[in-house]
Amino acid sequence: MGFASLAALGPAAVATPAVAAPAAAAPAAAAPAAAARTTCGPSVQMINRSNTVCVTVDGTSVRVHGASTQLFTGTSGRSFIYDVSASVVGGESLGRETGSVYLGAGTGYVSGPRAVAPCGSTVRASFSLTDFGTPPPASVVEVPVTC
Repeated sequence: MGFASLAALGPAAVATPAVAAPAAAAPAAAAPAAAARTTCGPSVQMINRSNTVCVTVDGTSVRVHGASTQLFTGTSGRSFIYDVSASVVGGESLGRETGSVYLGAGTGYVSGPRAVAPCGSTVRASFSLTDFGTPPPASVVEVPVTC
C-alpha cells in the first residue's frame, strides 16, 4: 500500500507510534495531617449547673477539660471540688486533675490532663464537680485516637 492509499483511508488508518514524554519527578506528597477534633460527652445536671467533659485529639496528643455552665441566673457563684481524669480503655491512666475552682455565672472551664495515647486506642475521660459532699454525677465520653 502506497502513500496515496493510506491517505485515502483517512487519518485513523495511519498509526503513529506513541512516544512517551519523559515523566517529571512527582514531588513527594506529605500525608495530610489529621485535624484536631474535640468531642464532648453528655451534659450532666447538678443543682444549678450543667457539666460536660470534652476531649481534644490531635494525632496522638490528647487534652481533656471540663465545662460547667450555670443554669439559672440570679444565683451567686461559689467554689466546687473538681475531678477531671482520662485513661486508655483497657490500659493505663493518662492523668487526673483535682482541686478547687470558683465558678460564677456563665460557663467555666476546668483544665484536665494532657497526654499521649497510642494510635488506635480509645480514651475514656470524665469530669465531675462535688457539691456539699454529695456523690457527684460525672460526664463521661470515649473517644478513638486515630492517626
